[in-house]
Amino acid sequence: MARLSDLTESTAVEGAISEFRRLGRGDFLDRYGFGESRDYFILDGGDLIDSKPVVAAALALQHPAAQRLGPDDFTGGISGAVRVLRSLGFTVVTRAQVKPPLRGARYRDRAAVRAAFGGDMMAGPIRFPGEDIVNLFSDASGPYADESPSLTETFGYRGQGQVGDQRVDYRANRLIEEARTSGTPARFWHRPKGGEFTFECWVVVENRVWVEGVGTDGQERLEIDWRLTPVPSTDPQEWPEPARLARTVTPLTREEVAGAAEVSPSPTYGELVRRLADLERTTEPQTVSRIAYQRQYAARRAVLIRSAGQCESERCTGMPAELNRKGMPILDVDHIVELSQGGADHPLNMVALCPNCHAAKTRGQHAKRWEKELRRIAQAAHDRSRLDVTEGSAV
Repeated sequence: MARLSDLTESTAVEGAISEFRRLGRGDFLDRYGFGESRDYFILDGGDLIDSKPVVAAALALQHPAAQRLGPDDFTGGISGAVRVLRSLGFTVVTRAQVKPPLRGARYRDRAAVRAAFGGDMMAGPIRFPGEDIVNLFSDASGPYADESPSLTETFGYRGQGQVGDQRVDYRANRLIEEARTSGTPARFWHRPKGGEFTFECWVVVENRVWVEGVGTDGQERLEIDWRLTPVPSTDPQEWPEPARLARTVTPLTREEVAGAAEVSPSPTYGELVRRLADLERTTEPQTVSRIAYQRQYAARRAVLIRSAGQCESERCTGMPAELNRKGMPILDVDHIVELSQGGADHPLNMVALCPNCHAAKTRGQHAKRWEKELRRIAQAAHDRSRLDVTEGSAV
């Protein structure tokens, strides 16, 4: 049987490509006993031609007396065939390199994504073959407590690992950490319940924090909350300042957040508000960027505590009957005035809304009216909830 290293003539590969074109893809693959290539292709005349079967056919042309290679004879995987083809001067590409996904692209499920761009069927982050870009997949029906994605504000994406404390060096978490440390933008894909996976936006992994969570075994544990900031493109010059600073920010350790009010088992609204005041006193640029993640988490948790599990909008017609994966009421914490428009990351500028009210506030025709009403509601709720703050405490 011929080996890959025995393929030394480019004319043999050219002959195999000619045979591919003459027979057509289906008959060519049947003749040599191969299925369709999923990842790597020869780019010839603008066409993508299956790489492994062409290598097998080329070896048969150059060494007609040798036993033909079958799909299981590529012991080195596709990488060996790619090296040989490139050494002979042929261009080998992947689907993602030739036609990468465009923002807004939709696919029914992960199988459809793989059919379009190659790769595997892992539930979480992957790289498409031939690319260095990380793809982050968030499924609303999945096991992780990802935050709803935003096109304007930083949001949370939970780490991988369903049982026990999560680890940064565990499987796909390493990919996300590499994207964070390199400052390389990632694609963010989201599938709502009953929907399709959509390439929503580019994101920068600003940082990661440790938060309390519940594993699929029902046990409490520490989870990684990756903080993702949407960016308009892959060009850093177009990114907002926090995203540009992300490359210089040191991530928070478990020890740094373990005793903070935002991760305590049962903090009060007042404790979280005081925590925010303490965090806001920091003035050094890099430190400000670093503590932003603690501030965001503390503020959101304070608003959820303040809401007592109920939508804070006076227009609400009823909460969803179903609870979320943690057994808690389904509420979205939203900024009344978005951060990108100068709004503060503070409970006075935040409200807890049911999904219907959240949709009306963000996409309804009376946005200004909502803003005015919610400002009043947040102020009143803040005044009521701060009663547990001791006299003289900063709020």
